[in-house]
Amino acid sequence: MATRGIAIDAPYDRLGALAKRVENAGFDTVWVAETARDSLIQAAVLASATSSVTIGTNITLAFPRSPTVTALQAWDLDALSQGRFTLGLGSQVKRIIEERFSSEFSQPAKRMGEYVQAMRAVWEMERGVATTFSGEIYHVLRPGINGLGSASDRRHPTVCVAAVGPLMVAAAAAYADGILGHPFTSDRYVANTVEPAISAALAEHGRAREQFTLNQGVIVCISDDAETAIREAKQQIGFYGTTPNYTAVFASYGDEQLTTSLQRVFRSTKGDPSALADAVPDAAVERYAIAGTPDEVVDKLAAFDGLVDHLILGGAWYQIPRERADENIDAIIDVFGHSAG
Repeated sequence: MATRGIAIDAPYDRLGALAKRVENAGFDTVWVAETARDSLIQAAVLASATSSVTIGTNITLAFPRSPTVTALQAWDLDALSQGRFTLGLGSQVKRIIEERFSSEFSQPAKRMGEYVQAMRAVWEMERGVATTFSGEIYHVLRPGINGLGSASDRRHPTVCVAAVGPLMVAAAAAYADGILGHPFTSDRYVANTVEPAISAALAEHGRAREQFTLNQGVIVCISDDAETAIREAKQQIGFYGTTPNYTAVFASYGDEQLTTSLQRVFRSTKGDPSALADAVPDAAVERYAIAGTPDEVVDKLAAFDGLVDHLILGGAWYQIPRERADENIDAIIDVFGHSAG
């Protein structure tokens, strides 16, 4: 059975207590994202509030940051958490990187591959090894202000890369410890597209599958009212489904026509969540999410048995009220924590 993690979101005055609850429920990893709040600051809060659960970012945006800055932050977070930190890096999309962060977005897969190599050079310097990295995009040629470090007994922090397309999968397989699979997925997509792409890329770089971790996100919506959970899952599927990059997910069950119809609805209604939910058939919820009452969802993770190494359970977020999002996280903890059986 795959290990289990949960993606959480809460204001800082409640974030640490929520992470501790996840730890007490027996989850293997607690994940935080980078949307309204900085992922690495959130990770620091989690590291201080917990003692045994692994802490991961899903995702930390790479390109707006210097790889040296990110490497040093990851190094410190790994020390703060006593080796429990996983750095999950993501590229985001061109428009967001350029228009929100005023950063470059070119050759994203090549850029990500160099980014991870540059970080590893920083970590080697911290371990006291005179290592440099010079690529086409990134360069790390100088050790810290006090010279080489002396932490020869420390390992590199775990680093994973969010990947959808084959080029980013190849970059992750070449240089990272694992991949973060997008939560808009299906069991067939993982089995027939994601896993073969990982295996081929690892073989090309002479790495064994056992050296690499597939961390797969899953949309999970739970409510005592099944229709509420299903409706929220439809909203999220409808939003993700407007993106052409995810057409292959729909195609895993022969639903590729949904991309065009959802794009049409999104444009005509300016992204109205109710209209998007109406455009998603009931069968799509069964294929691309886990939704229903606690009793209805409890066994549905079995679809991913043997397909992934780690499952990241996260709720719908597109136009979902804060109160419902919090209730859903509570339900995921109660239903899927190892201590709940």
